[in-house]
Amino acid sequence: MAANPAVDIVSIKQGLKELIVERLKLEIAPSSIGDAVPLFGANEAPEGQQAQEGGLALDSVEALELVVGIEERWGVAIQDDSMASEFYSIDTLSNLVQRLLAERPVEAPEGVHAA
Repeated sequence: MAANPAVDIVSIKQGLKELIVERLKLEIAPSSIGDAVPLFGANEAPEGQQAQEGGLALDSVEALELVVGIEERWGVAIQDDSMASEFYSIDTLSNLVQRLLAERPVEAPEGVHAA
Protein backbone atom coordinates (compact mmCIF):
# COMPACT_ATOMS: atom_id res chain seq x y z
CA MET A 1 0.00 0.00 0.00
CA ALA A 2 1.47 3.39 -0.98
CA ALA A 3 1.78 6.09 1.65
CA ASN A 4 -0.23 9.23 1.14
CA PRO A 5 2.30 11.97 0.25
CA ALA A 6 -0.05 14.57 1.78
CA VAL A 7 0.75 13.12 5.22
CA ASP A 8 4.37 14.36 4.93
CA ILE A 9 4.72 17.03 7.64
CA VAL A 10 6.98 19.26 5.51
CA SER A 11 4.46 19.41 2.66
CA ILE A 12 1.63 20.02 5.16
CA LYS A 13 3.51 22.97 6.68
CA GLN A 14 4.20 24.45 3.24
CA GLY A 15 0.58 23.90 2.22
CA LEU A 16 -0.67 25.59 5.40
CA LYS A 17 1.53 28.63 4.81
CA GLU A 18 0.32 28.93 1.22
CA LEU A 19 -3.28 28.46 2.36
CA ILE A 20 -2.97 31.21 4.97
CA VAL A 21 -1.51 33.69 2.49
CA GLU A 22 -4.00 32.83 -0.29
CA ARG A 23 -7.23 32.53 1.74
CA LEU A 24 -6.56 35.54 3.93
CA LYS A 25 -5.14 37.61 1.06
CA LEU A 26 -2.00 38.47 3.01
CA GLU A 27 0.73 40.36 1.20
CA ILE A 28 3.60 38.29 2.55
CA ALA A 29 5.59 35.36 1.23
CA PRO A 30 4.41 32.00 2.61
CA SER A 31 8.02 31.22 3.51
CA SER A 32 8.11 34.27 5.80
CA ILE A 33 5.70 32.56 8.23
CA GLY A 34 7.75 30.84 10.93
CA ASP A 35 6.73 27.34 11.97
CA ALA A 36 6.59 28.18 15.69
CA VAL A 37 5.32 31.78 15.69
CA PRO A 38 1.78 32.32 16.96
CA LEU A 39 -0.89 32.73 14.34
CA PHE A 40 -3.41 34.55 16.51
CA GLY A 41 -1.44 36.54 19.06
CA ALA A 42 2.15 37.15 19.98
CA ASN A 43 1.85 36.55 23.72
CA GLU A 44 -0.55 33.64 24.15
CA ALA A 45 0.61 30.04 23.94
CA PRO A 46 -1.14 26.76 24.70
CA GLU A 47 -0.34 25.18 28.06
CA GLY A 48 3.14 23.71 28.09
CA GLN A 49 4.42 25.85 25.21
CA GLN A 50 6.43 29.04 25.34
CA ALA A 51 4.97 32.11 23.64
CA GLN A 52 7.00 33.66 20.83
CA GLU A 53 6.98 37.15 19.41
CA GLY A 54 6.14 38.02 15.81
CA GLY A 55 2.72 36.44 15.43
CA LEU A 56 0.36 37.13 12.56
CA ALA A 57 -2.38 38.33 14.98
CA LEU A 58 -5.17 36.65 13.02
CA ASP A 59 -8.72 36.93 14.35
CA SER A 60 -11.59 34.49 14.85
CA VAL A 61 -13.12 35.18 11.42
CA GLU A 62 -9.77 34.39 9.81
CA ALA A 63 -9.56 31.23 11.92
CA LEU A 64 -12.87 30.04 10.50
CA GLU A 65 -11.62 30.80 6.98
CA LEU A 66 -8.57 28.62 7.71
CA VAL A 67 -10.78 25.78 8.98
CA VAL A 68 -12.78 25.84 5.74
CA GLY A 69 -9.59 25.98 3.66
CA ILE A 70 -7.97 23.09 5.53
CA GLU A 71 -11.10 20.96 5.28
CA GLU A 72 -11.38 21.62 1.54
CA ARG A 73 -7.69 21.12 0.76
CA TRP A 74 -7.07 17.95 2.78
CA GLY A 75 -10.60 16.51 3.02
CA VAL A 76 -10.61 16.36 6.81
CA ALA A 77 -13.09 17.58 9.43
CA ILE A 78 -11.84 19.83 12.23
CA GLN A 79 -13.71 19.63 15.52
CA ASP A 80 -14.35 22.73 17.62
CA ASP A 81 -12.26 21.39 20.50
CA SER A 82 -9.16 21.43 18.27
CA MET A 83 -9.40 25.17 17.77
CA ALA A 84 -8.06 26.36 21.13
CA SER A 85 -5.06 24.08 21.48
CA GLU A 86 -4.07 23.25 17.93
CA PHE A 87 -4.57 26.52 16.07
CA TYR A 88 -1.57 28.13 17.73
CA SER A 89 1.21 27.88 15.13
CA ILE A 90 2.14 26.18 11.87
CA ASP A 91 3.79 23.46 13.99
CA THR A 92 0.65 22.69 16.01
CA LEU A 93 -1.67 23.08 13.03
CA SER A 94 0.42 20.77 10.82
CA ASN A 95 0.40 18.13 13.56
CA LEU A 96 -3.41 18.37 13.66
CA VAL A 97 -3.72 17.99 9.88
CA GLN A 98 -1.26 15.08 9.86
CA ARG A 99 -3.18 13.31 12.65
CA LEU A 100 -6.55 13.86 10.94
CA LEU A 101 -5.16 12.50 7.66
CA ALA A 102 -3.80 9.43 9.45
CA GLU A 103 -7.15 8.84 11.16
CA ARG A 104 -9.12 9.17 7.95
CA PRO A 105 -10.48 5.82 6.76
CA VAL A 106 -8.72 4.40 3.73
CA GLU A 107 -11.08 3.94 0.82
CA ALA A 108 -10.94 0.58 -0.90
CA PRO A 109 -10.34 0.70 -4.66
CA GLU A 110 -13.47 0.39 -6.77
CA GLY A 111 -14.60 -3.21 -7.09
CA VAL A 112 -12.82 -4.34 -3.92
CA HIS A 113 -14.99 -5.21 -0.97
CA ALA A 114 -13.82 -5.19 2.64
CA ALA A 115 -13.82 -8.60 4.32
